[in-house]
Amino acid sequence: MRTSSSIASLPNPTPLLFLITAVAIFVWPDAVGITAISVVAAITLPTAVILMARSPHTALIALIVASAVPRISAQIGGLNARPEHVVSGLMILAVPFLWKKRTQPVQWIKADYWAVAYLGFLLFSSAIMSIAPLQTTKWAVQQILATLPYFWLRVLITDWERFRVAFNTLLIASAATLIYAVVSFYSFLLFGSSFGVEVEQYGDIPATYGLQYEANMLGAYGAAFAILMLVLYLQKQEEKYLLGYALCGLAAVGASLSRAALGAVVLVMVPTVFFAFRRNLLNRKVLFSIAATSLATALFLSPVILPHFQERFSTVDVSDITADPNSMTRAVQTVSALDEAAKHPFFGGGASSFQLAFNWEELGPDWEGNAWIGNTELRILHDAGIAGLIGFTGFLILLVRQARKLLKRKLKIELMALLLSGLVYCITFQTTEGTLLAFPWVLLGLIGCAVSIMAREENAGQLAIESARG
Repeated sequence: MRTSSSIASLPNPTPLLFLITAVAIFVWPDAVGITAISVVAAITLPTAVILMARSPHTALIALIVASAVPRISAQIGGLNARPEHVVSGLMILAVPFLWKKRTQPVQWIKADYWAVAYLGFLLFSSAIMSIAPLQTTKWAVQQILATLPYFWLRVLITDWERFRVAFNTLLIASAATLIYAVVSFYSFLLFGSSFGVEVEQYGDIPATYGLQYEANMLGAYGAAFAILMLVLYLQKQEEKYLLGYALCGLAAVGASLSRAALGAVVLVMVPTVFFAFRRNLLNRKVLFSIAATSLATALFLSPVILPHFQERFSTVDVSDITADPNSMTRAVQTVSALDEAAKHPFFGGGASSFQLAFNWEELGPDWEGNAWIGNTELRILHDAGIAGLIGFTGFLILLVRQARKLLKRKLKIELMALLLSGLVYCITFQTTEGTLLAFPWVLLGLIGCAVSIMAREENAGQLAIESARG
């Protein structure tokens, strides 16, 4: 009987680790922290590549979990590297081995090529059209690393079994991070702690971000999760989905104090109810359960969040945008971004280049903040021009169009839930740019995988019918 393994045949890494430690101490004699990080990285990163190369399930879980915690970061080479960047970078090394293990080629869809075109235009504008090509190219690479999970999922997910692993991982990782955010919110209220909370984001009003990049991102993430779980509950009528909808999704939206996320939940409820009505999923019991759970969550949260929401909405005045400081800031940045985009309309000025051209000090001493474009379409127009915007919108339109066509012929509830969650992002990203992070691309990747698998099954079924007739 064979008792050896490929793992046993690997050489003892101890001498190599001693060598790395000695070199690190020699190069940075006064930097024990850098030495420790170097040694840990030398151990963990190759191990992670090996594990992901051996196990597609491990790679799937790593990608999805990393996308759920963008707040965690470290400075590497002058860039703010997040887990999603690191895992995506490691996947570049692991994918050639995973590709060899595939039993069938990747079934690319038209939307995939439009996504590649969008990234190509972004990289071109950053390297050629930018006023600071080296800097914007680095930012473009960082953005591409956040986008690559879409393609990694397309390579890794070959059948419904792997799709379910990825989908369930998304549910668990999302629920865990949203629970953390809610705990952060109440810990601040009860004990005055500041983990997961930006205490003075809205003046005297705290804003919870949890493990998301900032509070509005948490709101978008929680709102999308709430709709996702609600759709699953309507179809499966299992209590865990109802609890996830309320205690994780809605509670996180409340804790974030995001007006856009709250509005997105309300708006996307309309097509969600329409879908349930068309599928005969609504009855007295289901409606009562949803209403009771939503009301209980609102009553639980309202004593602490209602005053903050009232204060945030009290400054909104449609006739006078300057009444709300956040709206005023966004308006100034939007006008400035449009002016900059007009200078390079076709190919843009490069990734994140708005911060190179915009300076609050030019507006006077009373202005301050970060140079940031909060609208997805405007950010893409500014960075990659009309060409990049066409590539991005073409990608979304083709993906959604093919998904709808397939759903009309056969319902796949996970795909329907993902589409409605994506609609939440479409609404929230009008005021909060989230496509620079990996979590929306993970959702889009799962949609692309479901579309690909369903199309392959449909084609196989048609071939079988034609063969039987012949």
